[in-house]
Amino acid sequence: MFLKLGIVGRALGLQGSFYVSGRDEPIPETIKTIKIGPRLEIARDAEIISVGWQKGRATIKCNIAHDRTTAELLTGMSIWTSDAQVKVENEKEFLLLDLIGRTVFDSDGVKFGVVEDVVRMPASTNIVVVNGDLSADVDIPIISDYVDMRFKRGEPAIHLVVPLSTFEEIWNSRKKK
Repeated sequence: MFLKLGIVGRALGLQGSFYVSGRDEPIPETIKTIKIGPRLEIARDAEIISVGWQKGRATIKCNIAHDRTTAELLTGMSIWTSDAQVKVENEKEFLLLDLIGRTVFDSDGVKFGVVEDVVRMPASTNIVVVNGDLSADVDIPIISDYVDMRFKRGEPAIHLVVPLSTFEEIWNSRKKK
């Protein structure tokens, strides 16, 4: 599985480095290879030569951008890496990808559904929970008002801090016909 790291931003200097847009933290040093392209299916493989942090933004120098001109040709393209290269050391930390497939229970212990996807929205990150019995789905923001944030990596479940009834109106409006 591949994870999106960000988007190639403007070129930095004359040697082919570029800023990584859409990212608010440095690129981990464990990442050695990336894919760059408009879509993952046609993205080019690249080896990272160096990563950095400049003016509050992540930077990358890779082997397919030899100079400023070639770096500028990559501007706007997405950057992906294999999830195997991303190391999560702390058991309280997790990748959003780790949430997919987890069973969701409400505050009363009633099975709510299964996480089908994780979507990053401008204001929050949401889990998309599918309920097979109702043939419906609902987006739930991953915030402490809805989700017990004490879940850990590798746990098979996510527990909500609200009852199932909190989302009944949404379930009913999204029932698939």
